[in-house]
Amino acid sequence: MATTQGSLRDTRHRRLVAICAVTALAAVAASGCSQDAADEQPSQGVVVNLGGEIAVLEDIDGKPEIVGQRPDGTETLDTYRLTAPRQLNTGDIVGIRDGGAVAISPDDPIKATLLGQATAWFPSVDKGKVWTVTEQSAASCEGQGLPTTVRAKYTIAEHETSGRPARRVVSMPCGIEPAAQTSQGIVAHQTTGDAPGSGNASRARTSVVLLDKNGAVSSVVAEAATVLAADADHVVWHADECPTDTCTKIYDVQAKKSRNVPACEAGDPVGTGTLAPGGRWYATAVRADNGTHLAVLDLDEDSCRDLGVFAALDKTTDLDESLAATWSQANLLMIDQGTGELIEHNAPTGRVERRREALPVTNGAQVWGAHNG
Repeated sequence: MATTQGSLRDTRHRRLVAICAVTALAAVAASGCSQDAADEQPSQGVVVNLGGEIAVLEDIDGKPEIVGQRPDGTETLDTYRLTAPRQLNTGDIVGIRDGGAVAISPDDPIKATLLGQATAWFPSVDKGKVWTVTEQSAASCEGQGLPTTVRAKYTIAEHETSGRPARRVVSMPCGIEPAAQTSQGIVAHQTTGDAPGSGNASRARTSVVLLDKNGAVSSVVAEAATVLAADADHVVWHADECPTDTCTKIYDVQAKKSRNVPACEAGDPVGTGTLAPGGRWYATAVRADNGTHLAVLDLDEDSCRDLGVFAALDKTTDLDESLAATWSQANLLMIDQGTGELIEHNAPTGRVERRREALPVTNGAQVWGAHNG
């Protein structure tokens, strides 16, 4: 490895000190620049999975330093790949690997701390913690008159990213599938019936609901709907079988009402997007006449920033598929899984940076997050 982890951290620290000096802020927090100034800085120490090798880039145009070599005999496999990778606002990167949720520090991205078995996960509103989701057979739900599409019973457990045993475990009622946590409780899908699917199959008809601390439904966000993302005070949801106009809505858990997403001139949001930690910015595909655009919606200011056409989104409008995307604080990092093109968008300033040379990728690439100080 050409650059040690220690020297990488030293370099990032010197850059942060220089940034603070140049900006000449009147008040300097003990950890460095003020949060607003830090949010506007480019990402440092970007962690990428090149499809079987882990690399760290000092910045978006930095030389990839391989810190996780491809294991022998895995030329066609990606043993590092994470399902649903996301970086918490504390810096830890969390995702699912080999049936378990793992936490990874950007300081040492090849070390994964197992948090617990999981088929899914989502951040806790308690800083630095996450919820893991496990599922069991729905056999215990028999006799409750539930729709036939209820095929599992879910349990969630709250973990610290240090790997300590979970201290809080909640068993969901039958027909409830947890999706995220907000400041006013867990957001979940409640299966209310069966709807015709493809062929002879049925699909679940769901309502989006908020749960109390015991897992019981406390309020209904929307009927015949699906959660796309949620964090802090916002739930982004999609109206099922929506015929026209805007099908994506924003529910404010404090005001207890929904509104349309901010309007984008290019068109309406489609697919599944991703919320930044804190729930202010939502990145989503927007279908336009000249191709699929990427947009970042400011849910606090009710505005839309169009980032232009992204060819990778023509394959699927769900982010973290062909165009893998993750938020690192206020920076949206994106990589084209096929071509290795790496892009960064800073939400507060609107700055967009594209790496000058594509990264060498195989098996599909991922960007996990960044050090950011």
